[in-house]
Amino acid sequence: MKTGTLLDGSDCALILQRLRRVRPDARPTWGSLDAPRMLCHVADQMRVTVGDLAAVPTHTLLTRTLLKTLVVNTGASAPRGKVQTAPEMLSSRPASWEADLSACVVLVDRVAEGTARAVHPAFGPLSPAEWAASAGSTSTTT
Repeated sequence: MKTGTLLDGSDCALILQRLRRVRPDARPTWGSLDAPRMLCHVADQMRVTVGDLAAVPTHTLLTRTLLKTLVVNTGASAPRGKVQTAPEMLSSRPASWEADLSACVVLVDRVAEGTARAVHPAFGPLSPAEWAASAGSTSTTT
């Protein structure tokens, strides 16, 4: 099923509502990151998206074509424990919950502006719409 995109105002608002509902003591429900680490991970993903944080390219023909199509165009999730994220997308450390949440919201809003053109480490070049779709499918701990 196709997930929301940050370029759609109502989808973006729902994603931000979901993000704001996460509590700092929430337990992981999808991966292994606790809520503060998950929030930093989402912010790091947004930093890569808007070009504030460069990620080392690891894309191959397979990830630029098939995997990109599955994840970006259909919103399919990678199988749990089978795909490692780019290390750059785990580079921030939690500081204060409110400051980290505020920074993440600002970054989501920047992606929602539709100007992202960074190169995705696994999928290669993405259009602003593809970035917004892939960022809009970001999981949270709720």
